[in-house]
Amino acid sequence: MVELYVPKIEEYMPDKAIFFARLRTRYKSIVDETEMLVRFNEIFLQGLKVSKPVVHHRVRPVEELPTALIPHSFNGVKRVSLFLSTLGKDIDELINSLLEEGKTHDATVLDAWASEALEALNESFDRRLRERFSGGTMRFSPGYGNVDVRWNKYIVELLNVEDVRVLSSGIMVPRKTTTCMIGWYDEKR
Repeated sequence: MVELYVPKIEEYMPDKAIFFARLRTRYKSIVDETEMLVRFNEIFLQGLKVSKPVVHHRVRPVEELPTALIPHSFNGVKRVSLFLSTLGKDIDELINSLLEEGKTHDATVLDAWASEALEALNESFDRRLRERFSGGTMRFSPGYGNVDVRWNKYIVELLNVEDVRVLSSGIMVPRKTTTCMIGWYDEKR
């Protein structure tokens, strides 16, 4: 059974210091630039307004999953949580719209914000799962280690996510979408 989780705003609000690091700037240098800080905050609010975050989650016994999907680091796990998190299509559309309007700076800032918001969502959902289960592996995503990024298609289909498209390369659309896995060593729910 696939579980659907809609997070609270604080579960995907990125840390500003990390967000600024993604932009290759320092928070301290921005604080003195009032006009720029105001603009960044406006873009933050735009991101919050258009994002429609959701997480699709399912737990499967490891033996029911294809061997090539299971990371080497999951050796000995009994079950695997597979989840897909997304901010939805509207954030992509806003970034594209800003680019079409020639607002490259705003689009870049919003793209960085959305990347950090998605990672904050993944970290928050990871913590939620670890409260529910115990003895888990590190969170892992296709495209790292021995798991090909094209396994995203299998995960999207397994989770029955209709509003995410997977390209032949394994890249997902909307862009601010990730698939993740966590292995569990015990069999308890």
